[in-house]
Amino acid sequence: MSSHRFTTGVLAAGLALTVSLSGGAAVPAWAAGGAPSAGASALVADPTNRATDEDKVKAAGALGINPGSDMLVLNDQDFVLSLWRQAKDGSFVKAAALRAYDTSEPDAAYEFIKTGIFSAAQVDAEAEIAEARARAVRRSVAVTVGLDPSDTALIEKGDRDFIFSVWQRVTPESHVWTAAKQAIRDGSTQDDWTAFLTTGAQAAAERDMKEAIEKADAEQAAKLAAQQLATAKRSLLQLLLLPVTDELINAPNRQYVLSIHNAAKGTEVVLASQAALNAADADLDKALKDFIFTGGAAANKKDEEAAAAKELAAYRTRVTAIRDAAKLDGLETYLVEAANAALTSGTLLALQTFVLKGQDEARVKDRQARATVVLSGTRVGVLDVDGNAYVKEGAVGSTAWVKQYGGVKQIVLAGNRVGVLAYDGTAYVKDGALASAGWTTMYTGVKQLALTSNRVGVLTYDGTAFVKEGGLSTGWVKEQTGVKKLVLSGNRIGIINTANTATVKDGSLSAGWDEQHTGVTQLELTSNRVGVLTSAGVARVKDGALSSNAWVNEYTGVKQLALAGTRIGVMQPPNISVPEKTIPDNAPGRGFVKEGALNAGWTVVQPNGVIRIVLDGNRIAVLLDAGTVLVKEGAVNAGWVTVRTIDGL
Repeated sequence: MSSHRFTTGVLAAGLALTVSLSGGAAVPAWAAGGAPSAGASALVADPTNRATDEDKVKAAGALGINPGSDMLVLNDQDFVLSLWRQAKDGSFVKAAALRAYDTSEPDAAYEFIKTGIFSAAQVDAEAEIAEARARAVRRSVAVTVGLDPSDTALIEKGDRDFIFSVWQRVTPESHVWTAAKQAIRDGSTQDDWTAFLTTGAQAAAERDMKEAIEKADAEQAAKLAAQQLATAKRSLLQLLLLPVTDELINAPNRQYVLSIHNAAKGTEVVLASQAALNAADADLDKALKDFIFTGGAAANKKDEEAAAAKELAAYRTRVTAIRDAAKLDGLETYLVEAANAALTSGTLLALQTFVLKGQDEARVKDRQARATVVLSGTRVGVLDVDGNAYVKEGAVGSTAWVKQYGGVKQIVLAGNRVGVLAYDGTAYVKDGALASAGWTTMYTGVKQLALTSNRVGVLTYDGTAFVKEGGLSTGWVKEQTGVKKLVLSGNRIGIINTANTATVKDGSLSAGWDEQHTGVTQLELTSNRVGVLTSAGVARVKDGALSSNAWVNEYTGVKQLALAGTRIGVMQPPNISVPEKTIPDNAPGRGFVKEGALNAGWTVVQPNGVIRIVLDGNRIAVLLDAGTVLVKEGAVNAGWVTVRTIDGL
């Protein structure tokens, strides 16, 4: 079916709004929830029980459900699954419940129970009301052009199909017939269909009636005029979603307008009807007829526009808040891009699509982009797309993975330390055995975590870098503000500031800073090397003191740089020579490593499919676009060992 436009929002009798939905459907197809993914119940390792019985009763009440003890005893995740099963197919509630359940974020289910279900239920209610309003418009037009407004099959059609039916059924060559034909001409758009439904049909019908009255004798003309008035009354009641009764249609005009004034909720309709009722006696009859034929519909349009503007502003506020939070997070670039695209478009449909679907799609891409492999000594760590972090230690081929944490957006290894950054921005670090060491909360409001064997660094949402040295419970030292990236290596601390300048210090936490390079997108450090990746994709490395300016251009067209000891690694995306094809930002590429002097030769360690390359000691790891994690140990040209597959890439 064709799409027609109407708005979601609170709609009472006499107040219409505007949203894009498919004709005859209460909810867009993209809002429909699918089924939980395979193994979805395992996404949250430790199900939560934060919601009280009162919380659950209120949440279920949003769907008209009175939960029994069998539901109330469920944990938060299983309770949300139960709501998903009972929600109406194709509803926003069902889609939102699936998102809250099918995630490794431990708080998602509780937040859905407390607030999310009510927001989604409100959108469902608004969509249902708005669809009723769209049907009311078609009923109003049906009355105006002399068709049966109770013909359900006709009213449930999409806009273009409805207008086509009007063209088929009205008198050929009439003004209504001509207007309908013009509205659905080849190349016509939603704007053409909306114009016919809101004003075109009425204007054409008036011209047909005017010509019929002019051709009729006095008696017939009077009958036609009375018929025209009754039709206008029925049409206006249909438009304002008010009850249509013969008693009201046949009532004197003043009584009819007074009834609308008392029943309508739209401010402009109330004011316009009051103005007509307040007209002087000499002008009263004309004022009442003007309201019935044109004024009521015009006032309702103003109410629609005001409601649409309010709805649009509310969605812009929601999208802006999501975008700004993602900017602070620093690890949700796809979410920022999607929010900006919706805000730039500025349409209600674009903003709604982002809130109800687009943000979830962007978050999936961000989780995919955060999936990685990390190395430290004999330890290998991975961050899966589902947010679970795992580490193993020992021989490269060992399979003894130990889950470290769930709901994670960054994992860092250094010596015996493991660090994770949770979805909520809390940084945790443990020191010791993988399975038994306890976690220590480092900081909250964190966008990046960095580790060495005796230092911990955090970069906060406001761009402040803090570093501590020694035990995990020691005090923090404020290192710098206006920071985009933080790097730790041995006694060196490096930052990239908001001007994309790389600065490094060597020694104590209070040592002085030494500017290294401008136009930097990535900074890498070892005890005696500094590496930068420039905005032009050039990997540059220097040896020795921080004050040295002896940079060596290592490689061009680089997406990622890695340093460890005397090894340098780069990932180079493919060079696509076809002009009409651009290289995607996340395109996999080739992995190269060199060992020794800065001018040593390169070895292709992996010819294709590389999305991440990692170096540590004599180990090299790559993450391939298929999700395969490969690790090699020893010589640069040693053989690979497949250690894990990350699903969902």
